[in-house]
Amino acid sequence: MQNFAPGKRILEGIRVLERWQIIRLKLGDLQLDVLPGIGGRLWNIEIKGNSLLFQNPDLTGLSFELKDLQALPTQSPQYGFPLWGGEKTWIAPDTLWPNGAPFADLDSGAYQVISQDKFHLEMISPVCSVSQLSVSRKITLNSANSWTIEHKVRNHGNSNRKTGIWSVMMLNSPARIAVHMDHPSSLRVFGSDKGLVALKRNCVVIDCSKRQEFKLGLRNPDGHTFIKLSRNGPWLKCSVPPPKHDNQYAHELPFEVFNSGDYDYCETEWHSPVKNLDPGKELNFKQSFQIFTDHTEIETRSHHKELISCMS
Repeated sequence: MQNFAPGKRILEGIRVLERWQIIRLKLGDLQLDVLPGIGGRLWNIEIKGNSLLFQNPDLTGLSFELKDLQALPTQSPQYGFPLWGGEKTWIAPDTLWPNGAPFADLDSGAYQVISQDKFHLEMISPVCSVSQLSVSRKITLNSANSWTIEHKVRNHGNSNRKTGIWSVMMLNSPARIAVHMDHPSSLRVFGSDKGLVALKRNCVVIDCSKRQEFKLGLRNPDGHTFIKLSRNGPWLKCSVPPPKHDNQYAHELPFEVFNSGDYDYCETEWHSPVKNLDPGKELNFKQSFQIFTDHTEIETRSHHKELISCMS
């Protein structure tokens, strides 16, 4: 596991947290580190000593002010916001972001811990001063190889607002990402994916093995995504509700993949259907994750052998 900056410590109880204090959920060989102080992030997933999520080495441990986020160091100056790492809740569509940056109160602000025990942690953001939205995140460790993330967004404003929940997970590279489709296709959002996307008979496989910036949108018709980390695993499966025929998405499609050209990470990005969220109303989105430590385990325990075979 990554060494944290001096002065950080892991907390066992609910209390006022400093920016870089970590709360840890652990069961067997699976460990989830959560960072409430910076956007309520799932900061790391660790299985048998393998760290799966990217934490930006340029930013880890730095002090900062929300009004001065653009002054933080970065190797990706084309993005006008800090790339902290981990997994977080963003608000879609990004066309409504101020100056092209996610809402700072929600992405970089400190979340309050409202419920906690050995196997779950629930946090809530402040009300965003720009969007008038708040975000709640509940992470529950269900077993030694599974957990859920429940996202909730509430509109505290006086008018309705086009809103989608957008879970963005920054994974260490290399990684391979696959989605099952009867008629494989992808939508290039930007960048060059040349040589890194394979449209196979019944799936799309994306190879995030080198620094080459691109972003793709995918249909994800059954709601399942498979990710293979490094050459030999582990494997990660995410399941979300399958799209319905009348669902609309803020970015057109329910699943996106981004690959960085500046750091060794890629992003898997899951979207809820978009809604015009009325004042006082909430939008919910739940993800279920399973982790498998090797190919034999995933072949034995998964019901998606056809999809797994197309990644080999």
